[in-house]
Amino acid sequence: MLELWIIFLISATVIIIAGTKLSDYGDVIADKTGLGQALVGSILVAGATSLPEVVSSGTASFIGAPDIAIGNVFGSNTFNLMILALVDLIHGAGPFMLRVHSKHILSALLGMLLAGFATLFILVNKLSDFHVELFGVGLGAIVIFLTYIIGARLIFRYEKKNRLEDELEEELIEDGTSLKKAIIGFAVAAIFIIISGIYLSSSADKIAKISGLDATFMGSILVAAATSLPEVVASISAIRINAYDIAVGNVFGSNIFNMVIILVADIFYKEGSILSVVSLNHTITATLGLILSGIAVIGLFYRSKKTFLTVGWDSIAITGVYLFGVYLLFKLGINF
Repeated sequence: MLELWIIFLISATVIIIAGTKLSDYGDVIADKTGLGQALVGSILVAGATSLPEVVSSGTASFIGAPDIAIGNVFGSNTFNLMILALVDLIHGAGPFMLRVHSKHILSALLGMLLAGFATLFILVNKLSDFHVELFGVGLGAIVIFLTYIIGARLIFRYEKKNRLEDELEEELIEDGTSLKKAIIGFAVAAIFIIISGIYLSSSADKIAKISGLDATFMGSILVAAATSLPEVVASISAIRINAYDIAVGNVFGSNIFNMVIILVADIFYKEGSILSVVSLNHTITATLGLILSGIAVIGLFYRSKKTFLTVGWDSIAITGVYLFGVYLLFKLGINF
């Protein structure tokens, strides 16, 4: 057991370091190729920092641990939303959401829609005999992917019509790294993440089996936290240069991208539709993510100036709901 935990912790550490470098090089690539801040946050950086989730969930599915694979997806989404509360704590006085453009609501709602579809298909598969597959891939994963494509196109068109303020672009730190070096560094970091993600998933699966903990808890809390730490680092780095919209775009963009991982996990899962075999406990994690996203959307829309010890009330609500969800999943895992 000790050896497995050591492997898990080393893999998580490598993912954190490599994920941070991946985000940094992704930022440079976006800057050198002329992409704007909104696309940096919501597409490139979000996709880069979500690579650990892709590898970990894909590996978990391939080795026959579907609950860790799906738990990682939903758990990462809830953990990512906690990042909003974290940056509110460190960014300075006043509610963080007041400094962020309200257009992120579109990305947040798309993420909620995708999570809603995933929850629906888990419930349908568990509570009825409705099972539709195409070449071994479940209907739910296909619907999520198609919705993602349509939603991403809408976001891209919306961003083109409503570009973020130029002043935010000017706040980005100029990086002396060449485009060639950034691409090579990006590729090397990605390789380290792929290798570490394989060890992370396999060790987590073995720990769950030996310890008796529910695989849903392992995937939703421990694996999800490890694979989401690059998002934490990327968001904190963005806050330090006052690029608030990159930080928020990274969170919501990662949550959207994470839902596509369900298709990847379904493809690698060899026993049919992955959403038809996972635990119902995942609907709790998914619902938790929907509630946290709802709180964030209200914060972005209402834009309250009221605080508690310099932190916005929406961030306090996000923290409280997340901690309650972790406790609930832990109790379910112990009683499994």
